[in-house]
Amino acid sequence: MSGWLTPEVAGQLADGLVVTVALTVLTTISSLALGIGVGAARVSGGRMTRRAAGAFVEVFRNVPALIQIIFWAFAFPSAFPTGIRATLFFDNPVVAAAESVTGLSLPYYAFAACLGLTLNTGAHLAELFRAGAGTVARSQVDAARLLGAGPREVQWSIVVPGAVRGAFPAITTRLIHNMKNTALASFVAVPELFQTVQASITQTFRAVELLALAAAVYLGLAAAMGLALQRADVWLHRGRDRVAPS
Repeated sequence: MSGWLTPEVAGQLADGLVVTVALTVLTTISSLALGIGVGAARVSGGRMTRRAAGAFVEVFRNVPALIQIIFWAFAFPSAFPTGIRATLFFDNPVVAAAESVTGLSLPYYAFAACLGLTLNTGAHLAELFRAGAGTVARSQVDAARLLGAGPREVQWSIVVPGAVRGAFPAITTRLIHNMKNTALASFVAVPELFQTVQASITQTFRAVELLALAAAVYLGLAAAMGLALQRADVWLHRGRDRVAPS
């Protein structure tokens, strides 16, 4: 083992990698659910619902993820009086239980990072979903209606799966981008990979080596995630033509 990569530093980086993977998994699931829900509202909802969903997309897609993370971590709690703020966000049984399970000293900040990433990525995914809905053949929708399917059945059995399949290559790119955005959680003291790299640099003064190692780890994570999502894409398209219908 190299002199700068001591067992202590390696342990810190491994812990940070675990937090990064956890953030990625949580925000991938939550942003997919949010994006599909908002995207479906934009495609098939009533006029007011479509407008509300469109406003959500425009706001959370265009405000940088870092600003959203910092807002939820610092600005939002500051809107409450000091005593209420502590009780709601930092000193209550739920936070204490989360701290005991995760080992994070300030689990609310991790929640704020997840919320900011979910809102930002979910808004992007909603727009991709709306574009993917355009690949669903009108004949499929008409056939389902002729067979007696109601609007909700058509939406969740035909439109939503077809939109996800049509947009999945772009969704894959966005989810990998979200994984890289987990590094922004370091700005609110979440001990993910990049934050632990920064801490290790202050201990060892080996910035070049540690940043190169971080870059290699992120490349590996992106490659692994890309492979997993590629397999998911194959599963989604099993037995189906990949060419978008005209």
